[in-house]
Amino acid sequence: MSNAGPYDVFVIGAGPGGYSAAVLAAKKGLRVAIAEGSNLGGTCTNTGCIPAKAYIESVNLLARVRAASKFGIEAGGATLDFAKVKARKDRIVKRLTKGIDYLLGQNGIDLFPHNATVREPGVIQAGDATVRTRFTIVATGARPNRLEVLNGSGYWTSDEVFEVDALPGSLSIIGAGAVGMEMAHIFSSLGVKVTLIEALDRILPLEMRHVSEFMAKACRKLEILTSSRVEAVEGPGPWRLSVSTPAGPKTVEAEKILVSTGRRPVVPGGLEELGIGLTETGGIRTDGHMRTSLEGVYAVGDATGEHMYAYVATREAAAAVEHLAGGGGEISYRNIPSVVFTNPEVASVGDLPEGFEPADCRIGTFPLSALGRARTMEEHDGYARIAATREGRLLRVTIVAPHATELITWAALAIDRGLTVEEFLRPYCPHPVLGEILKEAAEDILGVSVHHP
Repeated sequence: MSNAGPYDVFVIGAGPGGYSAAVLAAKKGLRVAIAEGSNLGGTCTNTGCIPAKAYIESVNLLARVRAASKFGIEAGGATLDFAKVKARKDRIVKRLTKGIDYLLGQNGIDLFPHNATVREPGVIQAGDATVRTRFTIVATGARPNRLEVLNGSGYWTSDEVFEVDALPGSLSIIGAGAVGMEMAHIFSSLGVKVTLIEALDRILPLEMRHVSEFMAKACRKLEILTSSRVEAVEGPGPWRLSVSTPAGPKTVEAEKILVSTGRRPVVPGGLEELGIGLTETGGIRTDGHMRTSLEGVYAVGDATGEHMYAYVATREAAAAVEHLAGGGGEISYRNIPSVVFTNPEVASVGDLPEGFEPADCRIGTFPLSALGRARTMEEHDGYARIAATREGRLLRVTIVAPHATELITWAALAIDRGLTVEEFLRPYCPHPVLGEILKEAAEDILGVSVHHP
C-alpha cells in the first residue's frame, strides 16, 4: 500500500461539483487531487443532462423536418436511425469526458481512478493509496431511487436508459417530474406508446399548478395517470402493472418500464462511521459554507440531498473552495431556476412567499400564439406568466414555450436583483424575438400590453 500527498484539497467524485471544485482550487495555487471510480463528468455528463439533451435535439429536429412543408419545404419521408442517434450521443459524452480529463491535467490535478473512502478526517483511501490532505470535498452525487414493488432488476432507470440499443413498442414511466417528462417526450416522439404514472395529483408537481394543467393538455400523445400508484407487477415479457387510480384498479401493459422517482445521495464509505451529520433524506448536512460536521470536510452537489442540479453543484463548489482558501464563500439558494426540456419547454424562477394568495399578487400573462416570432416558427402552444407584489416587485416568472430554458436566465437576473415591473421593462427588447413574451407579460401587469389578445 502506497502513500500519496500530502494535498491541500482532495475531491471525491468528478461530476460537475467535484471537477469544478478541483479546478477552482488548483487555480488558487493549491495542490489538488481528485478520485473518480467511474467516468469523469458524473451523472450529468454520462447518464443525465447531456445524453437526454442529445436525444432531445435529435427528436426535435426530426419533428421540424417532418413539419417542413409548413415552411414551404418538401423534405420527403424523414426517418430516424436510432442506432445513429445513440452513436451521436456517445460521441458527445466521450468528447466532454475527454475535455474534463484535459482540464484536470492542464491544471496539474492528480487523478485517482478509484472510488475513495474516508478513513479519518484528512486521510483518504483511494485504491491502494493512502492519501493525506488538509481539506476534503465530497462530491459523490446521487443514484436513482428503486421501487420495491418491482422486486429487483429488469427495468430501466436513468442509469440504463441511454444505453439501450433498440426502442420498445411501449413504455411505462413511473414518476412524472422533470426527468419522467423529458423521457416521455423523447420516447413518444420516437413512436413509442408511453404511459405516465404519477403518485401525486398532477404531472410536474414542483411547478405551479397552471403549468401542470397546460402540459397535461399539450402532451396529447401520452396516457397520463395521476394520483395513481403501482401496487403489483408481473413480468417481464411484457410487464403487467396493477395500478390504483382515482377511477379504480387498472392494468397497464408495457414492453419496458422506466423508473424516474427521484434520486438518493451517495455517501462515501467511512463518513457515517465517523459520525458525519446527515439530513432526513440521507444527504450530507452542510452549513452555508458547505462545511460538514467533520473538521476539514466539505460536501457539494447531490451528495447533500438538496437542490440536485448540476448548476447548483458548481456554485456550491465555488463556495466551498472560496471558504477553505480563506475567503467568505457563502452559498445562496435564492431564486434557483427550474428547467424542463419537453415540448414546449418549461422554465420558472422565483418563489411566492409562504401564505401569499393570488389576490396578493399582480399577474401578467401573454400567449405564445400572439407573438410574431413564434408565428414565423409555426409555434403556437405556450405562454409566459409573471407574478409581482401589489407594489410591482417581481416574484415569479414562468415560461412555457420554445427556448424557455434559455429565456429564463434573463428573468432569473431580474428577480434576483429585486426589480420592479417598470425596471424590468426599461431596457429595449428587440423585435421579433421570443423574449418579447416576457416583455408583453410584464406589460400586461401594468395594463399596457398592446398585443395581448
